[in-house]
Amino acid sequence: MSHEENQSILESDPYLLLFQSMPDVVTVEQMCMMLGGISTKTGRKLLQSGRITHFRIGRFYRIPKLSIINYLREIITPANTSTL
Repeated sequence: MSHEENQSILESDPYLLLFQSMPDVVTVEQMCMMLGGISTKTGRKLLQSGRITHFRIGRFYRIPKLSIINYLREIITPANTSTL
């Protein structure tokens, strides 16, 4: 992918631009920071309920950055876009 293509993708997707400095896989604490500073207890509840896709290494949660971006898109995008 060329630099120009990469730049246009970043400009068209504000979440990719916002979290550009974060690693591709984050910890629970990093995820909570990305979600506006929610508590780790709330973050773990989101993971345990399956709202955010994740995996575990031993007893530690690891969350792909794209899972967090998809979760934000899901909760911010209205479910019904039809007009009256």
